[in-house]
Amino acid sequence: MANCSICNRKLSDPESVKRGIGPVCYGKVKAELEEQQEQFIPFEGDIICKRTNLGPTVNIPHRHIKHSPDGFEWGYGGSGPADLALNILAAYIGKEAAEKDGLYQEFKWDFIAPMSFRGGTIKREDVAVWLAAKGIEMPGARELIL
Repeated sequence: MANCSICNRKLSDPESVKRGIGPVCYGKVKAELEEQQEQFIPFEGDIICKRTNLGPTVNIPHRHIKHSPDGFEWGYGGSGPADLALNILAAYIGKEAAEKDGLYQEFKWDFIAPMSFRGGTIKREDVAVWLAAKGIEMPGARELIL
């Protein structure tokens, strides 16, 4: 049986064996490569979270996989909510700023954990105000909070 070339865990999925990298490590490497290739363009909309027959859906991609390879979640404080919080803040202010001093974890507890199981909308303006209270300016948000 083959092992992941990054974390050394055993690989069982034929595609992972062929790649030599497990799905979690592959997602992390892929996200890092995409991030390096892309110029940061801030997201300018509200975040819409809803539950469908296929599970949780959100209008931003799961670009940064840090805690949950299985996807986004909300309504509690686990790994899916942590990745959702990280990806939301990264979409608004960039990954580095979102991770600085655990900012996305605070965001998780203030916005993601209390969200209804069914989902909800996180207004861009509310995020801008929340960030401003922490001394962080969201690109293009000055007009939102004036």
